[in-house]
Amino acid sequence: MVETILEMRNVSKRFPGVQALQDVSFDVRRGEIHALVGQNGAGKSTLLKILAGIYTADTGEIVINGEQATDWGPREVLDHGVSFIYQELNLVPDMTVAQNIMLGREPKAVLGTINWRVLRQRARQALERIGDTTIDVSLPLRQLSVAQQQMVAISRALDQNPGLLVLDEPTSRLSIEEVDRLFALLDGMRAREIAVIYVSHRLEEVYRVADRVTVLRDGRRIATTPTKELPPETLVQQMIGSQVREVTQAKVVTDGQTCLAVENLTSPQVHGVSFELKRGEVLGIVGAVGAGKTEMLRLLFGIDRRSAGRILIDGQEVNIHTPPQAISTGIVLCPEDRKAQGLLLDSSVKNNITLAALRRFSLGGWFLRQRRECQHAEQMVASLRIATPSIHQLARFLSGGNQQKVVLAKWLSTESHIFLFDEPTVGVDVQGKVEIYELLQELAKQGAGVLFVTSDPEEAWAVCGRLLVMYAGHIVAELYPKEVSLDEVMFHVMGGKERDQN
Repeated sequence: MVETILEMRNVSKRFPGVQALQDVSFDVRRGEIHALVGQNGAGKSTLLKILAGIYTADTGEIVINGEQATDWGPREVLDHGVSFIYQELNLVPDMTVAQNIMLGREPKAVLGTINWRVLRQRARQALERIGDTTIDVSLPLRQLSVAQQQMVAISRALDQNPGLLVLDEPTSRLSIEEVDRLFALLDGMRAREIAVIYVSHRLEEVYRVADRVTVLRDGRRIATTPTKELPPETLVQQMIGSQVREVTQAKVVTDGQTCLAVENLTSPQVHGVSFELKRGEVLGIVGAVGAGKTEMLRLLFGIDRRSAGRILIDGQEVNIHTPPQAISTGIVLCPEDRKAQGLLLDSSVKNNITLAALRRFSLGGWFLRQRRECQHAEQMVASLRIATPSIHQLARFLSGGNQQKVVLAKWLSTESHIFLFDEPTVGVDVQGKVEIYELLQELAKQGAGVLFVTSDPEEAWAVCGRLLVMYAGHIVAELYPKEVSLDEVMFHVMGGKERDQN
């Protein structure tokens, strides 16, 4: 008989103006990997926050290991063997790696003080168990890359010996090699009868690792199905309620005006990068995590200082040392970390949309025309199909895909013509990704230059007219997706060209 480790029965939750969950039942069996999928706003995060003890369900019950989880908070849930790794990593940047791994479980010395030697030793052992011996546990967490921080979060969760591990978009920050390592860990957990709830918008990962799939849509459970019995097209229809629109590849632009030229752009992580972006073009920059893509965008937007190189806008060299200087030249950036860098989470959708263009809505630069500001925000919400109950809703309560659209709406409100997108579809559902692709291509049709940075070779190959591949801080290949296979793109992304030359 299969043992059930988790049962959530007829769970409902309502927020002001929104029925987030309606009679959702969900169960997980010991030793299985159970994928939880659905569009942004389908109710996945709400369901998991109820499981974690962060939210309290209006109705329904939760049973963990046969025990009724009545009024349990996060501490009680953790004590009963349920660990969580959230998409927004729940780590402390100013603490060391070792302190983060052992937080709340610090080994004590004789007088009750922390035994730092043992703490660091146990932290190293926790990392070794997931196959990582490269991270210095004495370093402050903020000095690690985002991918390394993800591995720290995974090691901490597994070091708590969970019976059930919840992973929310766990591969969004990982390189190809790190993803393979994670999946090997998941196979090992299955063998040790550890259950896993796996939340992802990457359907190829769902089919690679999951035993069963539960689909949520509009706060309701649509179906729970063994993965091997569920065709991908059926899964997508269950998620969105209809057929997903086809993505059209951006056109190749050969004779357009060059709006952005980069010559020998150099920093400690970027090595002599040169390229041109034309008006009307969606140019893809693809590479693994750590290839230097984000660092290059930070140089272009004036966040970091370059040690060499020139930037030309419409043929004229510009000196960009700060983001305001970049914006004044027509360059805008939709950053990878939209929550921390792209939005004011505790401000309204309206305020976020109009933030970069307040002069448009002011009288003489002094008095804000609030009616005009609200009208513009309403227009942007409608045109970008931002799902929000009101333009006065706080940005933190939107789903990831809709937060991304608010960031885009902010820059569309300015007179910009060069758009830099850093991993814009991370954490975004299937339909939301298509809408973002269409928005990028619409910007290009209107004469803008679009630089689309992604770690997903398949995404870049399907969407962009031209690709530049970055590896170890260098541009190693220029490819045209209509002329090359996805395998060739993958080959360059993984450093194949460099290996052949050695």
